[in-house]
Amino acid sequence: MAIPNIQAKNLANLTAFSNEGKGPTVELPLTMVHPEGIPQELTSYLVSLSKELEKGARFTFIVLAIYTHSLMALPEEIIQADSQLVVYQDSAYYLSPYAVKVQTLSIRLPGGRVESYTKFPNGKLVESEIKYGPFENLPAFSYSPVVVHFENNHPFAVAHELLREIEISHWGNVQVTEHYKLVHGGARNKGGFSRFFLFLL
Repeated sequence: MAIPNIQAKNLANLTAFSNEGKGPTVELPLTMVHPEGIPQELTSYLVSLSKELEKGARFTFIVLAIYTHSLMALPEEIIQADSQLVVYQDSAYYLSPYAVKVQTLSIRLPGGRVESYTKFPNGKLVESEIKYGPFENLPAFSYSPVVVHFENNHPFAVAHELLREIEISHWGNVQVTEHYKLVHGGARNKGGFSRFFLFLL
């Protein structure tokens, strides 16, 4: 599997696992690889299967990728009355190791205005969803970056510190208490901050 470098730098966790039938979930080893012929803009991983496959056999596994800081505030500083604008980057094509006959991409936004987005002849913005495709007959590991600049006024909660206290009593009871130091990881506030609200009666 492959992911764009712009997303690989924000990869917090990558796990591959299989669950065949009613058996237990089995985690599969993942290794970063650098095969020939793959664009420099991509980071590649090899998933090792738990057993050898015979010709015509099938094996299903799941890859879970968790990213942090995928949205970047732009501008980085705003005044209190401004809307928060963020940038999201991805690939217009699914990064398949095989040739792809046809595929599409949809990016759903939280609403609000869209400042700009990468244009394709077969791409369009419909309300708060950007649709790309269909793309046909793409070679293996086709890659084309897309950038979306849009309004997102949701807070970005980032845990700067985490303290976990585990207390075990003499009677075998376990109590877990967690303390988080959360900050807003989006656009920084410049200028004054006011909690004053004007109510008209």
